[in-house]
Amino acid sequence: MAKTDRKTTLYIAEDHVAIRDLLARHLELTGSFDVVGMAADGEPIVDDCTRLKPDVLLLDLSLPKRTGLEVLRDLRTSNLPTKVMVFSSHNDSAIVREVVEAGALGMVEKTAPFDELETGLIAVAAGRAHFGAAVIQALQQGLQKHAEVKGASALTQREREVLGHVAAGRFNKEIADLLGVSVKTVENHRHNLMSKLDAGNAADLTRIAFKLGLVVHD
Repeated sequence: MAKTDRKTTLYIAEDHVAIRDLLARHLELTGSFDVVGMAADGEPIVDDCTRLKPDVLLLDLSLPKRTGLEVLRDLRTSNLPTKVMVFSSHNDSAIVREVVEAGALGMVEKTAPFDELETGLIAVAAGRAHFGAAVIQALQQGLQKHAEVKGASALTQREREVLGHVAAGRFNKEIADLLGVSVKTVENHRHNLMSKLDAGNAADLTRIAFKLGLVVHD
């Protein structure tokens, strides 16, 4: 099969004009992204994402009119295919927990290097979780490990291992190599995890993995 050169389509929601324009310019210069829309407040985002169907929404939390968390919750109830990467200066455990609960697949601090943001956006576009080291630390401090999760008691030890790797954003091939099993076996484990935990997507699995204390950052 021929390799596709399709760029990841991106929508940027950031209320500071200079930051928004700088992000758009630098991300498009990488050659991996096509910025299809931007917003300075939270009001038009859901309608724009419904119309434009970007692969990823890069979302600041501190938006006027409608906050980033409100937008996240609206997107989740709208069942749009757009995946969300939160880009924010907020990293206290309560806010990070809300971000994960609301369905974001990734979160990177604004103080993170640009390379980390780029890597995270690529991961999220591919349906893999990506949370910065500081974000993971804050989240693990704020969540009670081994919290009660429906279906968790039915998980095997190997399924728990796979769940942790999924939440860490690893590809099936990476997980297979780490565990010494086939890719097909990892795919079967993921299918079982989705069924046992009543998870609809990778964001749901990530949220549950954090609740169970299974995520370890490299």
